[in-house]
Amino acid sequence: MRDEEKTTSSLDSPVRTRFAPSPTGYLHLGNARIALINYVVALRSRGAFLLRMEDTDPERSRPYYVEAIKEDLKWLGLSWRGEVVFQSQRMGVYRRKAWELWEKGLAYPCFCTREELEAHRQECMRKGRPPRYSGRCRGLSQDEIQARVTEGEPFSLRFRVDPRSQVRWRDVIKGSKRFRGKDLDDIVLLRADGTPTYHLAVVVDDGEMGITHVIRGEDHLANTPYHILLFEAFGYPVPAFAHVPLVRAPEGEVLEKREGGPWTLKRLREEGYLPLAVFNLLIALGWNPPHKPPITWGEVLEAFSLEEISSSPVTFSPSTLVSINRKLIATAPLEEVLGALEPFLPSNFPCERLEEAVALVRENTSTLVELAQWVEKLVVGPGPVELTEEEGAILRALVFSKGEGITWLEALEGKAREMEKEGKRLLFRAVRKALLGLPQGPPMKELIAFLGERETSRRLADVITDGIESSYG
Repeated sequence: MRDEEKTTSSLDSPVRTRFAPSPTGYLHLGNARIALINYVVALRSRGAFLLRMEDTDPERSRPYYVEAIKEDLKWLGLSWRGEVVFQSQRMGVYRRKAWELWEKGLAYPCFCTREELEAHRQECMRKGRPPRYSGRCRGLSQDEIQARVTEGEPFSLRFRVDPRSQVRWRDVIKGSKRFRGKDLDDIVLLRADGTPTYHLAVVVDDGEMGITHVIRGEDHLANTPYHILLFEAFGYPVPAFAHVPLVRAPEGEVLEKREGGPWTLKRLREEGYLPLAVFNLLIALGWNPPHKPPITWGEVLEAFSLEEISSSPVTFSPSTLVSINRKLIATAPLEEVLGALEPFLPSNFPCERLEEAVALVRENTSTLVELAQWVEKLVVGPGPVELTEEEGAILRALVFSKGEGITWLEALEGKAREMEKEGKRLLFRAVRKALLGLPQGPPMKELIAFLGERETSRRLADVITDGIESSYG
């Protein structure tokens, strides 16, 4: 095995990257960030971004997670070249490649039972040693191997690591790395049941898919020396490696793909976040964009650099996501906001004045869920309104003092002139709650103009009537 330091292949020429999730849960922000970085790196170099499902665990992999992952990636704006590769459909390939290493003398059968391996692991732990394989089957003669195989004794296939070798490479993000062969393990390639391990499958796939840059989470850093040795053993070109720091939630824990997790793309989409807002949050984790968000795809493709990603841990801020989303809802082209809003409105929602309603209230909302609620209250009605005793009193005073021939805006402004600052604040809050069901909202002039005099009268009268009836109820 060679021991010179592997250098990073150029990012200037077209590169081939991949995103290879396990379909055992929904994509969370950490997964999505890895996918996004791979996609941007490929796109910047006019290369190819590929998608692979590492679905070799039949007990945990689910078809609906496959579809959910694909849907999430498309929603975020990512597309991949060619068909999705499924590892579950390539079992024969992995077995053939494993036997190829055995024939070369680079792999050997291991007849140790689970109980024996576990006992050795426990002994290593008691003695404070790394729980590596003992090498018990490493030196078996061909005759002994043949005899035990002939007898039908089950065995796994292990990779033979030369203890004299050294593995060095320059990680794009983590810098120079070095591992000694004597500190590595003879990892299992094929289990006794014939299924491949992660190490075998991932290297065979990356090699045959022509991946030039493996960009993945830093939790795979310790796997890399084994993978480099396997790339060399198979005769594949060794790709460049970039290990990205994991994303942590505000509470400090590493994100997980658990069902209904708060930071999955599925949940964020359901809560009304725009894909461009999530894109802005993810691309800025560990990398400094050229200016403050929101930043466009074009600006990212022009400025992004894999080498500039920080090697330090990253924690995302939910308030940053809310702020970006609010700004995008307020400033994005109105037709884009309308299209994104449609799934959040009732199917029978009256749409005659939808565009006008969205334009009026979108600056007041942070998510599409909020925007839908505001639009529904504006167009259909505020629903049940709860006023404090003071708010009810000041609203009745406004209604009963309105003179003939003046508009509601004129009546409101006239009443406000009679009051001190705190009274004015109370008056406007009460009117907004009566008209919109919310204590804040768009400028009163625009709100009343949208509703018109008749609807404004009706909504104020409904609230006043309900208040009087409840007082004498």
